[in-house]
Amino acid sequence: MRLLILCLLIYLGYRLFKKLVLPEQSPTTLEEQEALMRVDDVMVKDPYCETYFPKRKGIRKVIDGKAYYFCSTACRDKYLEDADHPKESSSNEK
Repeated sequence: MRLLILCLLIYLGYRLFKKLVLPEQSPTTLEEQEALMRVDDVMVKDPYCETYFPKRKGIRKVIDGKAYYFCSTACRDKYLEDADHPKESSSNEK
């Protein structure tokens, strides 16, 4: 029991010492703060299977001037076969 209390006191002393002696590691410049707040990628929803995926990994298809993003070529092909979407006017794959 004494060993447990001693370990706890040592740990608390270490935490207190660390907080008092070492400054808090926070970004100081505006550039560093902006870099932390940037989003690496945007999540988009597949119009066919309705799953969310990173936009940069998606398959892009332009239909009637609007860009659609698909999670896979299979979803893109099934979406194009479906009659509930606008007709395809131009093809622009990524």
